[in-house]
Amino acid sequence: MREYTGFGPFMLTRERQTLIRSRLDAHGRVVAAELSVEFEVSEDTIRRDLRELAAAGLCERVYGGALLRTPPVPLGLRLDVRLEAKRTLGRMTASLLEEGSVVFIDAGSTNLEVARAIAPGLRLTVVTNGPVIAAALIDRPHTEVIMVGGRMNADLGACVDAQALTEIGRLNIDAYVIGACGIDPAAGLMAQSFEEGSIKRAIAARSGAILAPVTTEKFTVRAPFAVSDITDDSTLIVEADAPEAALSRMRAQGARIVACRGDAG
Repeated sequence: MREYTGFGPFMLTRERQTLIRSRLDAHGRVVAAELSVEFEVSEDTIRRDLRELAAAGLCERVYGGALLRTPPVPLGLRLDVRLEAKRTLGRMTASLLEEGSVVFIDAGSTNLEVARAIAPGLRLTVVTNGPVIAAALIDRPHTEVIMVGGRMNADLGACVDAQALTEIGRLNIDAYVIGACGIDPAAGLMAQSFEEGSIKRAIAARSGAILAPVTTEKFTVRAPFAVSDITDDSTLIVEADAPEAALSRMRAQGARIVACRGDAG
């Protein structure tokens, strides 16, 4: 006789959805097929649960499951979070920048570590809409720094207004180091706010290549505004524990994956 688990078709919908929320809180994502087996119900039932949770603003639906919806965190509160991991990603990303190129580095705590890791002797033109990025490069004698934008958004630490959009439209950029709020094989690179998404899309449209240094938790974030698909113009700089299933799909889409190994990045 099969042991009674309390799950199955007679489990209350609210009870099941509470458990799904706990899985999202613990892991950042859930897979419908796995939940179907665990709770002994059909995948259609799980998909209905996920639709209802998404409608309540508690998660974001993705192909095969759902991701935890996370609110944006102001830049000032992110600077010291997982600092060593961001430094490792920053060093690796900076090592990929080419001599004499025009690089746009937008605002973000990981991108700040990219700017700090740029070799003093590397000749670059860095364009940025982030004051902290510009300040980090003030002592680089061979780096020309160009600021774009008007009024700064304090939470983002960046200029994302109409003036910034106008100035970006006049640029030709070799590489765009993007601060991604979330990443997913289907949804691509994402942003948390409408204004930030508009700016990032404009920069991506003017860029020959995209470099995206992403900490592993960004693979569990489903941000609401699409920025760029994952294509053969994308280089993703990731941690050693980045989810291999997602990376495999991104490689199939043409992306170059550069994995950091501990402090060796």
